[in-house]
Amino acid sequence: MRLIFFTLFTFLISSVVVAQKISYSDSLPKSISFQESIDLLSAYIQRESVSGSEKEAAIFIEDYILTTDLHLRVFSNFSDNYNLAASLYPLSSGKPNIILQSHIDVVPIDDLDRWKHDPYSGHYDGSYVHGRGALDAKGLGIMQIKALEAFQHDYDTTELPYNVTVLFLSAEETGGKNGARYLMNNFKDELNAAVVLGEGGAGYQNVLKNYPDKVVFGVSVAEKQSLWLQLKINSNSAGHGAAPSNNYANMQLINSLNNLTNRKVILFFNRSTRQMFRRLGRAEGGVRGFFIRNINWSILAPFVRKQIEREPFLSSLLTNTVTVTNIYNPPGPPNQVSTSATAVLDCRLVPGTSSKSFIRYIERKLDNENIEISVIAESPEAEPSKLNKYYKVIEKSISVSYPEAETIPFLFPATSDNSLFRSYDIPSYGFIPAVVTERDINSIHGSNERIGVEVLKSGITIYYNFIKEIQFKEPFSLFNLNNDEEN
Repeated sequence: MRLIFFTLFTFLISSVVVAQKISYSDSLPKSISFQESIDLLSAYIQRESVSGSEKEAAIFIEDYILTTDLHLRVFSNFSDNYNLAASLYPLSSGKPNIILQSHIDVVPIDDLDRWKHDPYSGHYDGSYVHGRGALDAKGLGIMQIKALEAFQHDYDTTELPYNVTVLFLSAEETGGKNGARYLMNNFKDELNAAVVLGEGGAGYQNVLKNYPDKVVFGVSVAEKQSLWLQLKINSNSAGHGAAPSNNYANMQLINSLNNLTNRKVILFFNRSTRQMFRRLGRAEGGVRGFFIRNINWSILAPFVRKQIEREPFLSSLLTNTVTVTNIYNPPGPPNQVSTSATAVLDCRLVPGTSSKSFIRYIERKLDNENIEISVIAESPEAEPSKLNKYYKVIEKSISVSYPEAETIPFLFPATSDNSLFRSYDIPSYGFIPAVVTERDINSIHGSNERIGVEVLKSGITIYYNFIKEIQFKEPFSLFNLNNDEEN
């Protein structure tokens, strides 16, 4: 069992060492200048765009779109709310729309001294493009628009069945209020989205114990819902730190938080996680694959729980998590007992969990009527996307470049704009269409973020394959789906 769970955990945490040989076809469309793609990403990174200050980078992309034959649509052009699109056809055409989306905004730099290259230099060293947003998610946006630009160049688009739109969105890192949520509140009908592809999983090696060289692509079909809560307690017990009461605010809050963080967690195997383990088990094969495929069996529960308790990331996929991210008091001298105390919780809920019922659960675990709970922000509740014809086209597009790869649907433990689109019943899938390394993944939101040029090339190629496949195949009769994959 330890080997089985080691294999699973390796997959889920993206702990990857890429082998020397990967079966990969880098048939980049001939109409693409790859050096131009690298230069475009480098210049995009140089436009600093921390959430709330997206305008300069958005205008840069807007100016670039105007140099192409794609159709530009600017939905909003404010400093903290700048959203735009490049489309194969005008949105007014009314065609069902394939949406490729990324976000313009990036997280702030926390420690400049730890960066080898200036985080806004877009430095290119011959193998990597460096800088904040290289992977999350400016590189993704460049993959998407260069693929669409190449497709338009290569094919007559007069009577194609679908429009294709590349969306550049604001505010993803802060919850999407001025980005994806703004667009769906105001331009849902104009977008006419049939499917959305955004950030999420990627391709990894060393996932399957029996086939360590095989590439496994994780495509996210669901995400945990984010729920950010503030806990606040006021107490009349104040005074001097040398003689505190037994019931002052900080002590009450600490005791309640201990009740909450020491709770026994419940494991949830929903449709998304069952799909993930079934597919992973089939790819693994043998006895190990049998156990992986049937990991949700009740007879395996004692082994499953023990391993999950040891592995925080695996636990995050199968449980509702609560993280205390901040505790603070009003300013005061060290010897003053504060009359109030506040804590912030970052809660992540597995699909199917009601945020209202989870708040009631928190109240019971805190066991203190003096604590007031308020919602800071929450992402929408959304059903997982099914493994429909669009998902099958993703699989086929990956297989063109990576013929021996496996594609696995999985639950993404974080939250992205994909959840917002899913909440409108739009099938949405998340993946970086390339093989990435642990070093690259760990650079996201950290220091020395970078993207390999082979990742960029692979991404353009697979997006191009996807657009081509979706446009030139009969959209409603291609695929026979097994019932167990839909449920």
